[in-house]
Amino acid sequence: MFRVAFLILLIVKATWKMILEWLNVLHASKTKLEDLKTLRDKVGEEDLRKAKSYLRERSILRIVSELVELVLILYLVTIGLPKLEKSFAQHRFQAHLFFGTAALIVYLVRLPFRAYSIFVIENKYGFNTTTTKTFLKDQILTVLLYAVFGLALVPLLMWLLSYPVWWWQLSILAFGFITFFWFIQPVLIAPLFYRFTKLEDEKLSQKLKELFKKANTKVPSIYRVDASKRTKKQNAYVTGIGRSRRLVLYDTLLNYPEDEILSIVAHELGHHAKKHILKNIFLFSAFATIVFYLTNLVYAHILKTNLFSIEKPHTAFLYALLFVSSLTYFLMPIVNFLSRKMEYEADAYSAKLAGVAPLVRALKRLVKENLSNPNPLPLYKVWYYTHPAPEERIVRLIEKTSTN
Repeated sequence: MFRVAFLILLIVKATWKMILEWLNVLHASKTKLEDLKTLRDKVGEEDLRKAKSYLRERSILRIVSELVELVLILYLVTIGLPKLEKSFAQHRFQAHLFFGTAALIVYLVRLPFRAYSIFVIENKYGFNTTTTKTFLKDQILTVLLYAVFGLALVPLLMWLLSYPVWWWQLSILAFGFITFFWFIQPVLIAPLFYRFTKLEDEKLSQKLKELFKKANTKVPSIYRVDASKRTKKQNAYVTGIGRSRRLVLYDTLLNYPEDEILSIVAHELGHHAKKHILKNIFLFSAFATIVFYLTNLVYAHILKTNLFSIEKPHTAFLYALLFVSSLTYFLMPIVNFLSRKMEYEADAYSAKLAGVAPLVRALKRLVKENLSNPNPLPLYKVWYYTHPAPEERIVRLIEKTSTN
């Protein structure tokens, strides 16, 4: 019975993801310019047409990718993973080889879709600047990083699985890892992929420092990153904790008007002022604790019933985690609701710190230049959007201005 439920859950999850993608495309296709109440002064008919086309092509790729992955996962769960377990059963590093091979198979299946997205779709719409050399370098670095973390974490996992009850120890490990990652990611990992240089624009740098002071937030470093080597899209973010904290500006953003840059940075500072980073770490830790608790229960059941003829703890753990993570996919609307709430708070903080008008102009510009879907399906937003839709953000900002 559990075997059937497992397979049905995998199929239902993938099917629901594909349905949502297509419903979102159909909803967007019916959008007319007059429906965009706050964006019509910036987004024209041609912009809307291109945004619809861009969304359609990306969604079709995601649907095809999801379908291929579903076939792969069903094969791995029913045939592939039990075969892998038996193949490495006598090897000293059987857990490393098992996880590494399984991860590599999934990675290689996803790779053509990633390449098509970058070199065909993003290229067609003028966003891609990634060369083949850069793409290959990124993929090699990604695989190496996974290998390094895997070599470190798999022995810890196997040690914990030797205990009858291990879910709370693994939850503590997850909390420690995510906190540690926030320290090392901006200093050691991000520079492997991007080139960071000190912001040379002294005038902008001085205004940013004044903004930090006004926000009563310490940001030791301001960096410009060469994002234009991979994309023409724009972004800015504050990352790190304590002395490793830094503001990073995409070089593609630096041609924006100064007041709009300041409003975007003020939004990022809002996340720190409202303690969103710490809240997210604790939220992730609480979520991970629930996941590992449920995984522990399913793990014990799998070993007891010899599900799919598997015998090893590492195989049972992967099956249990796959089952529980498929269940928790249906909790995404709750997680993303909390994320959107934080984004609204950061917008309000930016409006207070740098003014409403610059942030509204920046949001409109981002929608137009990034070909964002200006009218997503409400259910799709509830399920997937970590940020409110741009028009909702603009309406909220304008409403706050009119009430003040």
